[in-house]
Amino acid sequence: MNSILLVFFTLNIHNPSTYTGPEISDRMFKLHSDCAEFVNTVAQLNVVDRNYEFEFASADGLIFKGGCYTKSEWSDKKAKYGII
Repeated sequence: MNSILLVFFTLNIHNPSTYTGPEISDRMFKLHSDCAEFVNTVAQLNVVDRNYEFEFASADGLIFKGGCYTKSEWSDKKAKYGII
């Protein structure tokens, strides 16, 4: 079974050109849906879309963007967007 990675970037709502990431959670998930449930719980609303990607803001002005990916899906995303 593939392990699912939770990968995310954070941006500040007041300065979105400054970001950190990609960050990869220490926690691995067995299924995409397990990862999505975790993200939705953290966000306190349903933010994960049908592609298991998300974007939401916290009360302190941080914007979280990311997704739940297998290792091969993450490799494809990195290649597509030129992420090292």
